[in-house]
Amino acid sequence: MHRKTLVAFAALTGLTAAGTQAMPFGGGAAVTDRFGYSGTILRYDTLADARDGINSIDRIEVDDRDLSLSVTQDDRDYADANILMGSWWYTTDEQGRAGWGNTTGNTGVGFMQLFDDNGSTDTAVSMAFSNFDGTYYTDFSLSLSGENAAADDFARLSTYDNVNDGGAWYSYALSLTATGLQGQMTAPNIIEAGNHPTGVTGSFTGIFELTENQTSPANQGFYSVDFSLSMTNWAFANEGDLTGPYQVDGGIYPSEFRVLVGQVPAPGIPSLLGLGLVMLALRRRG
Repeated sequence: MHRKTLVAFAALTGLTAAGTQAMPFGGGAAVTDRFGYSGTILRYDTLADARDGINSIDRIEVDDRDLSLSVTQDDRDYADANILMGSWWYTTDEQGRAGWGNTTGNTGVGFMQLFDDNGSTDTAVSMAFSNFDGTYYTDFSLSLSGENAAADDFARLSTYDNVNDGGAWYSYALSLTATGLQGQMTAPNIIEAGNHPTGVTGSFTGIFELTENQTSPANQGFYSVDFSLSMTNWAFANEGDLTGPYQVDGGIYPSEFRVLVGQVPAPGIPSLLGLGLVMLALRRRG
């Protein structure tokens, strides 16, 4: 079991430490199917070469694909999890068969999966709301890094095809800033937004070893991924036309962004929240 340490950070303008009160942070969540990704996969003969980024033997281009994201740490509603994967279940199939005809979230080169549903593989997680416009916190930042996510975490990367693509993420890192949110203080210790973001910048990188070999042993090896995030998303573009059991009124599932604050400033002490940055940083160490 990992030991978890909470670290709180606040950026202040024109205030000294003597004029503020520490605010312990208690958890957070980033859950959305709104984003997409694209980029490159490089193949290597050895793990050392993959880590050093030298002597690649193949380059695979990955076109726009849909992303499902669920990163939660000590959250109010969800257990700890680090889930990043193609949103394979969305479909416009007339018979409602999950994933049928979905070539950007389900089948195709570049499908990836990290399904750490107990939060055991992360080494650092941080979440923050910022850019308070007088009504809403419009920006949400997330940083996640981890290691050694393998078969128990359903680790997959489709480098050449969608079969025999299981293996292990030796390392992974996600960094993003979502914009266009309507984050508000919904309770004395909770800031959250329930709308889909309208913009995103960020990336996902990692080192993956493909180990399955039933039918494609030639594909075994080491791969590095470098994906950029975007708002290009096939499922969202088909809002209103999605079918099957995994949709809401013909669209994708709602987005949730949340930060739990352990304590708010006492009366008469300047509010850290009103200055535009609330940040949660949780670190795991062995």
